[in-house]
Amino acid sequence: MTSVVSGTRKDVKLISVISVVHLFSHFYQLTLAPVFPLIKLEMGLSNVELGFLVTVFFIASALCQTPAGFLVDRFGARPILLGGLGMLSLSVTGYSIAPNYEMFLVLTFLAGIGNSVFHPADYSLMNNLVSPHLMGRAFSFHTNGGHFGFALGPAVMALLAASIGWRDAAMAVGLVGVVLTLVLIICGARLFEGSQSAKAPDVESKDHAEAETSATSISVLFRPSIIAFFLFFTILAMGLIGMQNFTPTALVAGRGFDLVSASGALTGFLFGAPLGIFFGGYAADKIRHQDLVALFCIIIAGVLIFLVPVLELSGLILTVQFFLAGIFFGLALPNRDMVVRASTPKGASGRVFGFVYGGLDAGAAITPAIYGWFVDLGRPDWVFFSSGVLLSIAALIIFTTARAVRARG
Repeated sequence: MTSVVSGTRKDVKLISVISVVHLFSHFYQLTLAPVFPLIKLEMGLSNVELGFLVTVFFIASALCQTPAGFLVDRFGARPILLGGLGMLSLSVTGYSIAPNYEMFLVLTFLAGIGNSVFHPADYSLMNNLVSPHLMGRAFSFHTNGGHFGFALGPAVMALLAASIGWRDAAMAVGLVGVVLTLVLIICGARLFEGSQSAKAPDVESKDHAEAETSATSISVLFRPSIIAFFLFFTILAMGLIGMQNFTPTALVAGRGFDLVSASGALTGFLFGAPLGIFFGGYAADKIRHQDLVALFCIIIAGVLIFLVPVLELSGLILTVQFFLAGIFFGLALPNRDMVVRASTPKGASGRVFGFVYGGLDAGAAITPAIYGWFVDLGRPDWVFFSSGVLLSIAALIIFTTARAVRARG
């Protein structure tokens, strides 16, 4: 009994550390956007130039996620994770002294490289070190850590910039990440120990040639199931990012809402998703067929979004509609992660999770222009129709892929 309690405590500690680090990753993704007006005023940049800073960040992150996964499988998740956190934190700190636009581009590219390590390293740590009966909840807390980072980023940066200026604000939040990195390095392996640490694969116990091959082989990424999961994440991100970024614009342009009411409707989704993620983690640990949960929950979320222009609800009822969509979408996410985990070969967590989650960055990079085009065409309702269809397609992909993997045994 004592060993069980001790193991659970180790898991909780590890999950907490990983979730906090993931929070910083998402927080730093929104360091610049909230202070764009101040940067534009000081440096005389255009909106296109400011937007390109974000594009460079995500291009670097998308390109480097798979290589980061190979490094995780070859050298271990902890050093790669801390190296990425340190690079990202130092780059954000560097924003505060960037003398010109060219240096800004370099810093955002470096920040994107640092950001690329989190998914492969985090999921590798959880897959290898956390007890299987807690895995769904581990994925749940990890995902919610990212959501809270997104929520805190704009608020913290706006408040700090208003009081001490955007440069000092960037330095302050960047240095917090540097300090966190140093603390995690000093505390060492004690903070990264889970109940399964003693059972984790020991590379030294394998034949050296076999270990070298397994840690660097790219063939696993060409499996049909892995490619299908990459496609799933890309399509999922397109539906989600498009809806989140363009719902206010679409409601203003298509329904004559004021901006406050339009943004309030989207807030329902943003509050519902973390709640769904929390309960979805418990469900993922108790239910055997997580692929079915992911299928039905994502489709229900997609249908609710698709029906926004059909039902033409407004006010509190529309917010409830978005809230329910958020809950169902959130319920699916830990189950989604469990499905990908079940289809990942042993010893390849870094590569596989780095590659397939790169689809999120790919979808985020290509979506805004398409959805902006819908609004420019005078078809704002297409924002909701396309998001609903894309989410449903993504649900079918993950379900059929999981069933195909299970059928092959």
